[in-house]
Amino acid sequence: MAAKGKLKTRAARAREEMRQTGRLVLRAPALVRFAECVMRLLLGAVLAGAEIFGGYAPFGLGMVACSGSGLDGFCALLGACLGYLSFQGFVEGLRYAAAAILIFSVSFAFYDIRPYRRAWFMPAAAALMDAVTGFVYLSDRGWTAGNLIFFGTEVLLCGASAYFYRIAFSPWTGKREEEGLTLRQSVSLLILGGTLLITLSKITLFGDISVGRSAAALAVMVTAYKGGIGPGATVGVAAGIGMDLSAGGMPFYSMAYALSGVMAGVFHRQGRLAAALAYVLSNALAVLWTWNEGPNIPVLYEVFIASVLFLILPDALLRQVGALVAGQNARQDTRKRAHNYVKTRLEATAGAFRSLHEALRTAFGQTPPNDNDAATVFDRAASRVCKRCPLQSSCWQRDYVSTFNALNDALPAMLERGRGEGEDFPAYFANRCLKFPEFLAAANEEVSALLYRRQYRSRLRENRSAVCRQYGDLADVLGTAAAELGAELVPDPVRERRLRQYLAAQGTECLTAAYYDEAGHLRLELEGQGLAPLRKPESVDKLSAVLNVPLRPAEEDGRRDRLVLVEQEPLMAVAGVAARKKDGQTVSGDTGAWFKHDDGSLYVLLCDGMGSGLEAGQESGLAVRLLEQFLRAGVRPEAALKTLNSALALRGEETGGFTTVDLLRLDLFTGEAAVYKYGAAPTYVRKGKTVSRITGSALPAGLAGGDGAAPDVAKVRLEAGDWVLLVTDGVAGSDSDLWVRQRFAAFEGESPKDLTQALIDESAGHGGATDDRTALVLRLEKR
Repeated sequence: MAAKGKLKTRAARAREEMRQTGRLVLRAPALVRFAECVMRLLLGAVLAGAEIFGGYAPFGLGMVACSGSGLDGFCALLGACLGYLSFQGFVEGLRYAAAAILIFSVSFAFYDIRPYRRAWFMPAAAALMDAVTGFVYLSDRGWTAGNLIFFGTEVLLCGASAYFYRIAFSPWTGKREEEGLTLRQSVSLLILGGTLLITLSKITLFGDISVGRSAAALAVMVTAYKGGIGPGATVGVAAGIGMDLSAGGMPFYSMAYALSGVMAGVFHRQGRLAAALAYVLSNALAVLWTWNEGPNIPVLYEVFIASVLFLILPDALLRQVGALVAGQNARQDTRKRAHNYVKTRLEATAGAFRSLHEALRTAFGQTPPNDNDAATVFDRAASRVCKRCPLQSSCWQRDYVSTFNALNDALPAMLERGRGEGEDFPAYFANRCLKFPEFLAAANEEVSALLYRRQYRSRLRENRSAVCRQYGDLADVLGTAAAELGAELVPDPVRERRLRQYLAAQGTECLTAAYYDEAGHLRLELEGQGLAPLRKPESVDKLSAVLNVPLRPAEEDGRRDRLVLVEQEPLMAVAGVAARKKDGQTVSGDTGAWFKHDDGSLYVLLCDGMGSGLEAGQESGLAVRLLEQFLRAGVRPEAALKTLNSALALRGEETGGFTTVDLLRLDLFTGEAAVYKYGAAPTYVRKGKTVSRITGSALPAGLAGGDGAAPDVAKVRLEAGDWVLLVTDGVAGSDSDLWVRQRFAAFEGESPKDLTQALIDESAGHGGATDDRTALVLRLEKR
C-alpha cells in the first residue's frame, strides 16, 4: 500500500511539472530507478530460463520473491512470466507464471504486516507457492522416487534463491554501497551469477560449444588470476555447480572448474600466460580422468576460447576485477596487526626502563669514600681529646703497640653493646690515661655515629638495589608482555577493504591493515614492495580522499617495505626557539626538545640544570633524553615525570645535581593541553591580547623523592591563534616577570622565532646575563 501511495505521489508530481513546463523532466534518481526496474525485468526473464534436472526452473520465482511488492517486484514478475512462457512453453510455463503471480500477490497483500520484514517470510512463501502449483503437475507425471527428489529440490532451491537473491541486492536496496560487500553478500552474488550462467549455458555455438560455460571458465580464470587460490576455487565451485545442475549429470563441472581455479591461482603471480596455461592443462586433465564416462570434448574448446579471451582482456578491466576481488580477499589479519602495534609500544617502554636502569647502575657503581672502618672510632676520639694531652707522644708514638692492643681489645665489646664501659679497657691503659672519662665519652659518640652510618648506608644500598632491581624487573616484565598481551584496538574492515581495492586498481600488491589506536584515530599499515610512490604527498592526498579521512605519514622507522599512515590532526603548531649561554660559559645548562607522537600529541620539553656549564648541561640533557624516551613509548606524562623525579633523586645523592622540568602536552585533535612543572619558571599562555601565567610550587626534579613528589599540573584549552611561551628562569632575571608578559602581549608579528629572539635580547637588561637563557614559543594554527 505504501508503495502504491509513493507511485501515485510521484505520478502526480510528474503531471504537475509537465503541465507547468510543457515537458517531462527525468531527474537522475528517476533514471536510476528506471535502470533498476529494467534490470529486475531482465533478470526475471533470464533466470526463468535457468533449468535444472531437465525441466525444473525455480530461480525466476526466487527473483520475484526477493523483489518485493513495489515496482521492482512487478517488473520482476513481468520478466519472469515472459521468460517462463518463452523458455518452458505455454503448458509448463503457465504453471511457473501462476506461481510467480501468487508470490507477488502474497508480497503485495502482506506488505504492511510485521512478519513480512523477516528474512524467512518471502522465501517460505515462494517455496509454498511453488509446491502448491507444482503439486498438480507432479500428479500428472507420477509419484516416482526420482520425481519426488527433483521436485523437493526445486522447492528448496526456490526458497533458497529468494533468500540469497535478497541478500545479493541488499547493497543497493539498503543504500550502503560505500560500505563494501560482506561475506554473505559476496556468496549471494556468486549464487546469482551461477544461476544466470545456467541460462547462458543453453546458448550454444557450432553445435555443442556453450556460451555460458565459456563465460563461466573465463570468470574462474580472471578471478583466480587476480585473487589467488581461495577466490579461484570458490568461483570455480559456484560456476561448476550451476553447470552441473543445468546438465543434470554427474558433478563434472564442479570438479573441473574448482581444480582449474586452484591451479590458476597457484600460478597467478607468474603472469597471465602462466595462469592461462595452468587452467587449460588442469581442465584437460579433468576431461581425461572422466574419459570412461564419455569424452567431453566441447569443454576443451570452451576453455580454449575462454583462455584466448582472457589473454586479450585489457589490463584496466583486470585491475577493476582485482579491486573487487581484493575487497573480499582478507590477506592480512587486522587484529594481529593491531596486536603488533601494542607489542611495539610495550617494547619501546621496556627499552626506556632499561636505559634508566643502566643510568642508575652506572652512578651507583662508583666506590664511595670509606667511612665505615671501625678503627676510625678511636682515631677521631683521639683527635678530639688527646690533641693537647702531655702524654700524647708517649701513648701514640713510643707505646703505640700497647695502646693499639688495648683499644683493639675493647672495640668488640663496645660494638656489641653499642657503647663502651670503663672495664672494657685494660687497667694499664685506663690508669695511665689522664683524660680517660673524656676519651671514653668521645669514643662512645664515635661508636654511635659509626653504627648510624652503617645503618644508613645499609638501608641506602638496599633501597638503591631495590630501585634498580625494580626498574630492571619492570623492563623485563614489559618486554615479556609485549609478546603476550593483546589490545582492544578496533579494526576498520570497511576502510581496509577500500584501501585494498584502491591499491589493487593501482597495481600495488602489499599487506594492509586499518584500525583505530587507543585514542580512536585511524591508523593504516602497509607492507610490501613498491611503496615508494605512496609516500609522495599527492599519493597521500589521494588515499585521504579515497578513505574520506585526512592522513599523514607517521615517523619513519627506516624500512622501505613498510609504510604507516595516521590520521592527520586538524591543528598544527609553529615553533620558534632562541637561547643564550651565561656570560663566560661555553656550554649551556638548558636543554629543550619537542616532538609529535603518532597519536597526535605534541610534546615540548624544557629543562634547566643546576647552575650552568658542562655538568648542568649533562643533568638537563639526561632528564630530557629519558623523559622523551618515556613519552615516545606512550607512558603517561605524570607517570613518566614521577619516575624521572625518583630516579634523579636517587642519582642526586651521589652527584648532588638536580634540574627543573617544564613539559607541555598538546592534543592537536582537540586542543586540550596540560603543563607539568618541577620547579620550572612560569609558562605564559596568550589568547588574543590577554596573557595568563602558569606557575607551580613543586621542587626541581631530583630534590625530593617518594610518593609525594608529584609535579604541578595545569590544564588549559587552546584554539587556533593562541600562543604559548616556555622560558627558563634566566630569561626574567632578578627582576619581576612583568616585562615578559607585557612584551608577549604586545607582540604584533607572526614569527615565533622573532619573539623568542626579542625576549632573549631584552632579558640581558633585566639581570638575565648571569644565567643561561632559553625561550620557546608555540603558535597554534588550523591545518
